[in-house]
Amino acid sequence: MFNFAIPTYMAALRLVHQEISLAQANLHARQDQAVEDRHKDRIRQSMDFIIKKAVKYGLETVATRAERLSIAALPDEILGWGEIQRQCLALLEAFEDDTKFLYLYAYPKDKGLIFTRCAGDWAATLSAFPSAKNDIEAAVDCFALGHNTACAYHLMRVLEYGLRALAANVDRTFDKQQWHNIIEEIESAIEEDRKKLPRGELKDDRLTFLSAAAKEFFYFKDGWRNHTAHNRVSYDESMAKGLIDHVRSFMNHLSTKLSENPQVST
Repeated sequence: MFNFAIPTYMAALRLVHQEISLAQANLHARQDQAVEDRHKDRIRQSMDFIIKKAVKYGLETVATRAERLSIAALPDEILGWGEIQRQCLALLEAFEDDTKFLYLYAYPKDKGLIFTRCAGDWAATLSAFPSAKNDIEAAVDCFALGHNTACAYHLMRVLEYGLRALAANVDRTFDKQQWHNIIEEIESAIEEDRKKLPRGELKDDRLTFLSAAAKEFFYFKDGWRNHTAHNRVSYDESMAKGLIDHVRSFMNHLSTKLSENPQVST
């Protein structure tokens, strides 16, 4: 997933303009004298920031130009203010060249906020089911992009991490079975445990939790999963947003007692 942060891009540009202004001021005051090491340190820090962001955003010419200036500003290199000005002006041209064919999508503000809050909103699920991270981010990203049916598809994949953990908790394996079959296996195992395990509050709490989770998976199966898997429906924005909220709430709740690592499930 590639996301371009405009504020970061603008911060990099501001650093270039700052160095041009400083170079011009020093040229006017001191002609083309050698640059002092304290200024070189600042220039290298600025260029290192620009290089890091340029590499992230695929701005190859910018990264190359910034690296040249960073090397030129090493303590043992002789560097004049005129050279800094020339290289920074070339760096500005590199920004123009690299962004000429860079196509961006601007999230609607409300959807952008949903995407940026993803890590916090899904924190419990991401902690218990770290393998679900890519599908969670893809689901929210697809929603923000307006691909609502794709969003629903990824959310069903997120649920499968929970379903697999639920099955493991009652000594069943969710592999290639249909949802209907594994959920029935889980419910059967829960009933077996209810009959054979000694009575107690912990037993009742655990089995009640597992039973409610299994029923919720049946609800997801009949309400969304089957329609998504078999291309029976296309989702609109309202449906996708409702599904995000429902899956997030359920998976965060499931994460209070289950995880993809059975050793840490409670």
